[in-house]
Amino acid sequence: MEVGEKWMRWTLLEALMKTTSKLPQKFCGQISPTFGHTFLASLVIGWVQVSVGYIVTQRRGTKLLADRSLVIGSCLFGLGAAIITVLGFAIFYYHGDVGVSVLIFTLSIIPGAFIDQCFFGHRLTARKWAGVGVGILAAYVILNRPSLQEFKMMPVWIWLSFALMFLAAVTQGITQKIKEVDMFVKNFWGGLVTVVVCLAALVVSGQTALLWDFSPNTRQLVGISAFIGLVVVAMWSFNLLSYKGGASIAIKKLVLNGFYLTTAMLGGMVFFGETLTNGKLIGTGLYVVAFALMDDNTWRFLLGRFWKPAVATG
Repeated sequence: MEVGEKWMRWTLLEALMKTTSKLPQKFCGQISPTFGHTFLASLVIGWVQVSVGYIVTQRRGTKLLADRSLVIGSCLFGLGAAIITVLGFAIFYYHGDVGVSVLIFTLSIIPGAFIDQCFFGHRLTARKWAGVGVGILAAYVILNRPSLQEFKMMPVWIWLSFALMFLAAVTQGITQKIKEVDMFVKNFWGGLVTVVVCLAALVVSGQTALLWDFSPNTRQLVGISAFIGLVVVAMWSFNLLSYKGGASIAIKKLVLNGFYLTTAMLGGMVFFGETLTNGKLIGTGLYVVAFALMDDNTWRFLLGRFWKPAVATG
């Protein structure tokens, strides 16, 4: 695999990790008796990241405070990721659908495109904006073409999914900005912020008793969350490696979301009995078209196959 294509491999692995964490998140959301349990589950994930990050960096002799700007960036990423993690559990606490919630997440290509163009110099041409438009159309189709009145009647978990969408774009921007940071240093500081934020949330909400709750339900929640934490360590690492491999936010999000959407919908259907509708299938196909419009290499390949004079003239 050439250097310019390495980001694709890491992005597909990141998407697989996202699906691997999303399905257990729904199960945890379903068995959570209170909203406070979403903070507890997120705290466990952060603690796993801190532990893995610390152990690996110490064994390798990597300094956790080597570069202040990268540490600050990792902490900012951790703050956004902490909120995203809590929202991920909360969406399913409020009976969310895996396929639809992941679909809304894919809309982060829009704020991501603005971040990409404003801060990283990845200019969006008319063709690429057309690709973004096709991506939005795909989302609209999978949502079964809702009217404005239907948008006003959306349940809580839909709004939480939109909040997650915006935060996802911001965290991707931060990741691209600090792409030189060691992946385990990032996991340590980002996970530490997650632990602090979730612990503070438990204190403010008056639910610190959950820290000493050893009921079967809570033990199961903690065990599954610990597994998700290990998956998140891998996911963050692949996310960082994709940017080291040359990915830009807008293009990366199309590849990531297309694969993530497909595997998440299939997982929701197999494990939770969610319906695989025609709208979901058509919408996923539209993402393939969007990717072709957004990715320069794919676009040049298609021109070379179907319009050779265009290639010859540049």
